[in-house]
Amino acid sequence: MPRLPFASFAAAAALVLAAFAGPLIAGADGGASVTIHEGGDATTWGYTATTTTIQAGQTVTWTNAGDQPHDANSTDGTWQVPLLSTGQSASYTFATPGTYTYICTPHPWMQGTIVVTAPAAAPVEAPSDASPPPTDDGTGG
Repeated sequence: MPRLPFASFAAAAALVLAAFAGPLIAGADGGASVTIHEGGDATTWGYTATTTTIQAGQTVTWTNAGDQPHDANSTDGTWQVPLLSTGQSASYTFATPGTYTYICTPHPWMQGTIVVTAPAAAPVEAPSDASPPPTDDGTGG
């Protein structure tokens, strides 16, 4: 039976774990983190998660876990994450609800989508009673 080099095994194991990690990892502002990953075959390189959903005003942070430089650039040219070396991260805050597709400029087969929803409505406080509570003024009445 052929033996895989340890680095190949470790990369494959990382991809499998990332696939089961769920579609969204919460960021500090309730936003999300996206990992840029590579594997043996360049056609398997991509973003984990490929689709990320956040609320308007939240931030997405991309981290390059691969060996090659990667970026994330909107397909409509409205925003971009700079070219990241191994281990580097960059973030973008999405202010407007919508669906935003992006690619890695050097590797355009790497594609992802950010879905930005309207912010959650703040809870409505129950109206307070306008009349003051009764007080004991000492008159017994």
